[in-house]
Amino acid sequence: MSSISDIITRLQSVNSILSSCTDSGLSFDDTLTLSAFYRDCSDTNSIIAAAEKEVAKDADRLLSDTVSLLSEIEKFSAVGVAGIQPVNFENIFEQHVKPFEERYESVKAISTKLWQEYSAISNRLDFLPLDTDEYKTLNAECDAKKSAYDTAREQTNRLYDDWQQERDRYFCVYCFKPMFLDVLVERLKGIAESIITDISRMREDKP
Repeated sequence: MSSISDIITRLQSVNSILSSCTDSGLSFDDTLTLSAFYRDCSDTNSIIAAAEKEVAKDADRLLSDTVSLLSEIEKFSAVGVAGIQPVNFENIFEQHVKPFEERYESVKAISTKLWQEYSAISNRLDFLPLDTDEYKTLNAECDAKKSAYDTAREQTNRLYDDWQQERDRYFCVYCFKPMFLDVLVERLKGIAESIITDISRMREDKP
C-alpha cells in the first residue's frame, strides 16, 4: 500500500530520470525505477485506502504531502515522457537477463555431455561379464561420471531457477511503455485534487 509521501519520493526519482535522459538512453536501473513506479503505484484503490487512514491520523500532514505531490506532478507534466519514447525497454530487459541465461545454457551443455558419456559407459557395461577387470574399471568410471552428472544437474537446476526468478522479478521492465506514466500520473493528480477538496470540506464542516 503506497502512501502519498512514498509516491512523492518515487515520482521525484522518475522526474530526475526524465529530465536527465540523453541520447545515450537509460540504464537498467533507470528503466526499473520507471517501470516499478508504475507497477507499484497503479493500484489507485490502495492509494485511496491509505489516504483515508492517513487523514484520520494527521490531516494536516496529509494535506501538506498532497500539495507536494501536485508540485511533483506539475514537474512531471513539464518534462514529459518524450525523451524516453525511443528507449527499447524490452531489449534492456533482455540484455539484463542474458547473462543468467548464458550461465544456465553453459552448465546445461556440460550436464548434457556428462549424461551422454555416462549413458554410453553404462550401455557398455551391460555387455561385459561382471567378474572381469575391464568391467570393474569401467564400472568405477561409470560411477564417477554419474556423480559428476548429478553435480552438474543440480547446478543446472539452480541456475535455471536463478534465471527465471530474475525474469519474473524484473518483467515489469519488459512490459513497460512510456505512456503508462502519463496515465498513472493523471490518475494520481485526480486523487490528490480529491484529497485536498475532501480535507477542505472537512474543515468547513467543523464548528
